Amino acid sequence: MAERLYIAPTQYTPEIDFDPKKQKFKMGGIARPEDSYEFFEPVLSWVENFVKNTLEHHEENKLLNETFIIIFDFEYMNSSSSKYIFQIISNFKKFYDKRLNVSIFWYYDDPDDQILEDGEDFSEIINLPFNFLIRNN
Repeated sequence: MAERLYIAPTQYTPEIDFDPKKQKFKMGGIARPEDSYEFFEPVLSWVENFVKNTLEHHEENKLLNETFIIIFDFEYMNSSSSKYIFQIISNFKKFYDKRLNVSIFWYYDDPDDQILEDGEDFSEIINLPFNFLIRNN
């Protein structure tokens, strides 16, 4: 099983807490790193490896009755960050394609929020249902 990936937030980068034991994956805060590649590439690599290894062993691990919880709770994300977030979601979609239970929660502030539009676009492009929730501040 993969080790937990935790990255503390900064004023420019989001908090990332991917806990495979709990099957809960959360990203949130502000995503506008100075170098998106440097920040997100290790995260994307972790997700790719986790998804690949999980799918290789999902039948023996009896994951068909488990649910993977994926939470996105961004206050802001720039366009270069959104490209990596899209790739991360695309990797988790492989679970959905294999009929594993995936619940994606996408938080936003209000209906006019760009974050909501980004989430709706991702959901539509990837063809994966999201649960859209207004953040309680």
